[in-house]
Amino acid sequence: MAKKILVIDDEELIVRSLKKLLEKNAFEVFIAKNGQDAIVMAEEEDFDLIIADMRMPGLNGAESVHSIFENLDKKKVKRTPVIFITGYADTEMEDKAKALDPIAYIYKPFDIPELVDKVREALK
Repeated sequence: MAKKILVIDDEELIVRSLKKLLEKNAFEVFIAKNGQDAIVMAEEEDFDLIIADMRMPGLNGAESVHSIFENLDKKKVKRTPVIFITGYADTEMEDKAKALDPIAYIYKPFDIPELVDKVREALK
């Protein structure tokens, strides 16, 4: 059975590219265009990995993942591994993301083989 990956990103080009790349590598990909949708999706589905953009309208990536983790903690379920991606160097935002213990914090434009390696590492 294919591993399920939730991609949280509001940029259409990034979403399409990640979906195509991950599906090519035999992963099942679910897309949330904003943090609130991601929280709802994570309530309804168990994901093996979350890839979240840091900057989005409304809830940013760290806020979205934090809410998802709170819900998982309430259910006493293991936290889903997460990879954050960002196009901005923002120390405060990076610190908030790193407090959630991600597998990786990757800057756009990212190296595709590096991202695939990080996804595989997270799903071991």
